[in-house]
Amino acid sequence: INNLVRIKFMIMKFCILPLLFLFMGTIFFSCKKNVSQAGPTGKLNINVSYNFDGKALLTDTFLYTNAAGYKMSVTTLDYYISGLTFYHADSSKITLGDVHYVSISDSGSNHFTCAMPNGNYVALKFYIGLDSIHNQSGDLPSTPDNLNMAWPDLMGGGYHFLKLEGYYIDKSGTPGYTVHVGSNMHLIKTMVIKKPFSVNNSTANINLGMNIDNWFKSPYLYDFDKDGNFTMNSDTAMAKIAANGYYVFN
Repeated sequence: INNLVRIKFMIMKFCILPLLFLFMGTIFFSCKKNVSQAGPTGKLNINVSYNFDGKALLTDTFLYTNAAGYKMSVTTLDYYISGLTFYHADSSKITLGDVHYVSISDSGSNHFTCAMPNGNYVALKFYIGLDSIHNQSGDLPSTPDNLNMAWPDLMGGGYHFLKLEGYYIDKSGTPGYTVHVGSNMHLIKTMVIKKPFSVNNSTANINLGMNIDNWFKSPYLYDFDKDGNFTMNSDTAMAKIAANGYYVFN
């Protein structure tokens, strides 16, 4: 009997002790505090300008000819910049949570400031539009600009990523075009743009230029009369514009 008791005790010892150590270890690691990665910061001023095939953009004029051969004007250009991602030389990166509304009709919106961790940066990329987390009706503050950018709830809700409007000349006269892009599947992502700058408890500046002509040029030639001068009801049309948006900034 004594041997049987001794065997049972040894079994309990070898089974319970490892579980006890595992339990204690779980408590220890779960109670460790997260280490903050925050450090000294500076600022980055981003300035946006617009051109059409290298010529400074003037609105409400038929000075420009797009790749499909139409003379065209630009009257409206509203969009969001978000998902700003900045790269270091070693390819490490940081992504900011900023959302910036930008409009060609509001000069102040084309100059905005981001808080940046100190460091040397070589490039950036971003979204023209909003990611799926922010692209939900009512997610942004109810300012007149954001309300004006609302995407219809019947079409999924959220916000317009891009509103580009104006007129063009074809055989019928001067019809209007409304290039509107929205919906998560058509989020516009830019290429990585080389823009070296440094922040060291200071303010840096970079300039971004949007090439309006590329919305209609590359990789897809966009023809108003063939592809449609109203994009909002066509996933095919919005997909072409979104793909072309990859190259619009430099």
